[in-house]
Amino acid sequence: EEQAAPDKDIVVTGSRIVSSGYNAPTPTTVIGEDQILKNAQPNIFNAVAQLPSLQGSTGASTGTFSTSSGTQGLSSFSLRGLGPIRTLTLLDGQRVVGANVSGVPDISMFPQLLVKRVDVVTGGASASYGSDAVGGVVNFITDTRFKGFKANVQGGITNYGDDKQGLVQAAFGTSLFGDKLHLIVSGEYDDEDGVGPGDFGTDLAKGRDWYRATTLVNTGQTNNGLPQFNYRDYAQPYQYARFGLINNGPLQGIAFDQNGAPYNFNYGSNGRPTGTGGVTNCFPANSFCVGRDLSGAPGSGASLKSSLERLNGFGRIGFDFAENNEAYVTVNVAQVKTSNQPSPGYNRPNLTVQCANPFLPQLVRDRCATANITQFNFGTSNGNFPDPLVQTDRRQYRFVGGLKGKFEIGSTPWTYDAYYEHGITKAAIDVDNTVLQPRYVAATNAITLNGAIVCADPVARAAGCQPINIFGGAVPSASALAYVTPANGPLQRTKLTQ
Repeated sequence: EEQAAPDKDIVVTGSRIVSSGYNAPTPTTVIGEDQILKNAQPNIFNAVAQLPSLQGSTGASTGTFSTSSGTQGLSSFSLRGLGPIRTLTLLDGQRVVGANVSGVPDISMFPQLLVKRVDVVTGGASASYGSDAVGGVVNFITDTRFKGFKANVQGGITNYGDDKQGLVQAAFGTSLFGDKLHLIVSGEYDDEDGVGPGDFGTDLAKGRDWYRATTLVNTGQTNNGLPQFNYRDYAQPYQYARFGLINNGPLQGIAFDQNGAPYNFNYGSNGRPTGTGGVTNCFPANSFCVGRDLSGAPGSGASLKSSLERLNGFGRIGFDFAENNEAYVTVNVAQVKTSNQPSPGYNRPNLTVQCANPFLPQLVRDRCATANITQFNFGTSNGNFPDPLVQTDRRQYRFVGGLKGKFEIGSTPWTYDAYYEHGITKAAIDVDNTVLQPRYVAATNAITLNGAIVCADPVARAAGCQPINIFGGAVPSASALAYVTPANGPLQRTKLTQ
């Protein structure tokens, strides 16, 4: 007669109750080690986040449009769309110190090669864990009895030739003193290039054919029985272009190419400049035309995926001081660095330019004289400026000591699990290439003084202002950029302890 397999004690994450078999009082999804390996993801977060209940979780592809949220490159789960702060993430049933000001842990800092399963409790577990488990619990279970050596090396690249990835992982485990002392260590290094936002014009989203520069345009029509708002592909604001566009007055419609030569801007929607700031046949409610000259349209506005570099070291020593009773110490040290571009260029649609500006081509200055004007409105994406860059550096130090096991008093079984944890996360956010608007305005207002081109404002000159040519794609000098975009931009420093 075939014998039934022996039952094993399974700790049900959703209730903290030890039960026999796989019966759980709350909906629980278990992802095993084989499934994790088959996904072959450089970050275990990407494998787990494929579950439908975890759609909306934040990873390297989210938060790329912001500069100070602290979510750039942060891998955190959101169950049922309730947000990361309502989803409790555990490591071996223990809380982990947060990686940003909201207290959300970063999955990238976990010892991923040693994870043998992931329990995802999709029902609320706040009764057991508190209000941060309203959405549910994600519990990473490591193999604390691993013996031997294993390693993993993998790499990849997208079909578009970007987001190159390289991953190296190794783990070692052994037992001593008659299988009473257990030692495991692991380390891993992961480098992911990410995907930038693309350039201006036709290089949209780094060549992704699904991106169409789609924009919600306002038709301004409210009583014709048709929708007032429509999505249109390949839309571009008509107030600026990549290398400059005169957007009002008698010279409206004159744009500048990369070499600074003037040309008649080719508006989309068969538009024609009105001379008063508007464009016929376009969408005046939000100043967009569709098609034609897209030179000023940015690729996608922000990085599609942050670049990510992570380093992780993990060690655990456990000693069985009695049968089914263990004392252990765990150390986890990790660093994650990310970089993203929140937007390309520095859009300025409302500059006032003097016709006497020495950088202005003579042809345009002659047109100013003919029109009897001394200044005009001007818009530019400043395509010759360095793109803004947000860089984060998170470092985590986590130490855990605990006791766990089971015993009997009379015929009644008891289990216990007690631990002390001390965790520290140091997070740094730096925003580079931030343009200081007052300095930018001063640097773009140039005059000729004693045969040299200088900033018109004498106070700005005394403060180190260097003139900048905004007509075309000429790259400003290093000293001019240093004045407009100083090296020490906005920054944030955070230290979290648990």
